[in-house]
Amino acid sequence: MSLNGLFGLSRDALLANAYALNVTGQNVANANTRGYARREVQLETAPSGTATFGGVRARGLERITDQFTDNRYYNAQGYQASTDTRQSSMQAIDELFSDVNGLGLSDSLGGLFNAFSELATNPNDLTLRTNVLARTDQLCERFRSTATQLTRQRDELLSQARDSVKQINTITTSLADLNQKIQAAQGTPGDGADLKDQRDRLIDDLSKLINVETFVDSSNRFVVRGGGVTLVEASGAVTTAVALDGAGNLKFTYQGTSVASDFTSLITSGKLQGLKIARDSDAAQVQTSLDQLAFDIGTAINTQHAAGFGLDGVTGRNLFNVVAIPGTAANLTVNAALVGQPSRIAAASTAASLPGGGDNAVAIFKISDTKVATGNTRTPSEAYGDLVGDVGQRGQAAKMDADVRTAMAEQSTNLRDSSRGVSTDEEMITLTKYQRSYEAASKLLRTVDELLGDLIRIRG
Repeated sequence: MSLNGLFGLSRDALLANAYALNVTGQNVANANTRGYARREVQLETAPSGTATFGGVRARGLERITDQFTDNRYYNAQGYQASTDTRQSSMQAIDELFSDVNGLGLSDSLGGLFNAFSELATNPNDLTLRTNVLARTDQLCERFRSTATQLTRQRDELLSQARDSVKQINTITTSLADLNQKIQAAQGTPGDGADLKDQRDRLIDDLSKLINVETFVDSSNRFVVRGGGVTLVEASGAVTTAVALDGAGNLKFTYQGTSVASDFTSLITSGKLQGLKIARDSDAAQVQTSLDQLAFDIGTAINTQHAAGFGLDGVTGRNLFNVVAIPGTAANLTVNAALVGQPSRIAAASTAASLPGGGDNAVAIFKISDTKVATGNTRTPSEAYGDLVGDVGQRGQAAKMDADVRTAMAEQSTNLRDSSRGVSTDEEMITLTKYQRSYEAASKLLRTVDELLGDLIRIRG
C-alpha cells in the first residue's frame, strides 16, 4: 500500500472513531433521559483507495430496542395506571362512609331510632317530638349528601375520561406526524434515532391511558394499536371519543372512516379502563346499594308511622318522602306535612291512647332490630354494615391490585432498562476503546506524514 493509501486509511479511521466517540458521548449524556434508547455504532470494513481491503467506515448507528420487551413494558404500565386510578377513586368513596370522621350514616341512623325510644317514654313532650323531626331531617340530609357526593364522583370520573380521550387524540396525531418525519429520515446518519426516542416517549404516555401494542407491518409501516384497534398507521391516525350509553355508562368510540365504532369492551387497561371500573362498577354499585338502603329504611318506618296517630288524632301520615330507586337517597326528605309540626309525629298506636300513647314510637324503635332491609333479610344496621363492608372490600381489592401492578411495572421497567438503557460504566469503557483507536489512527497519520516528509527531503 502506498503512503497516499496509508493517508486515506488513517483519515477513514479518524473519521470512524470520531463518529463512534460522538455516539458514545451521546449515550453518556442521555443516561437519565426518559425514553432514550442506547445507540451502538455500526463499523464496517471499506476499501482504501484503489485497494480492496484495509479501511474502516461508520455505516451508521443502531438503537438498541426490543419490541417484545417494549410491548411488555407498555402492558405493565397500562395495568398500573388502571389500578392506580381505581384505587384513588375508591379512597374518595371510602371517605364518604367514614363513621370515625363523622361522615357515615351510622350516627344519624342510630340517632333517629334513639329519638323514637326517648319519645316513647314521654309522648306529650314537644321537645322530644321536635328532636324526632330534627333527627329525621339529619338522616335525610346525610343520605342526600352521600348520594350527591357519589354523583359528583361519577361526574368527575366522566370529566377525567373526556380529558384522557383528548390526550389520546393529541398523542396519536403527534405519533402520525413523527412517523412521517422518521420515514423521511431513513438512511441518514442518525436514521431518525432522536425522532424514534420522541415516539417511544409518546407511546409510553399513551400506554398509561389505554392498552397499547406496537409492531411493524408487512409494508414496513409502524403501527400503534390501542384498545384493540389501530390508532396510528404510518402517518394516519383515528379519532377517539367518549359519551354515555343508554344506561348512563361510559362508552368509548373511534372514528375510522365515516362511522363511529364502539370499542369499549376492547379497552383492558390504562386510565380509561380504571375510570370505567371506578365509575360504572364501583361507584354505581355503591350508589345503588345506598338507594336500596334508603328505600328499605324509609319504607319500613313509613309503614309503621302511618299506622299510628298524631296528637291531633290523624293517622296515615308518612314520616319520609320516599321516591323509587334509582334516586331514593338523593331525594329523601321529611314529609312536608310534618315539617314544623311535631305534634303530628305518630307516637300512639290508637286514637284511644292519646295524648299519652307511645306504643307506635316503641314499634318504630324496634325496626332497628327488625329484618326490613335487603329483601327482609337484614336489619337496618346490618344492611348499612354490608354497604360499608362492600366499600371497604372494593377499596382493599383496588389497593391490592395496585400494589401488585406497581411491582410488575417496576419489574418490566427494569427489564426494559437492562436491554435499552445506558450503563455509564460500560459506556466509559467503550469511550476509552474508541479513544485509543482514535489515538492510534492519529499516530498512524503522524507516522505517514513523517515518512512522506523524509521521502521529499531525500528526493529533494
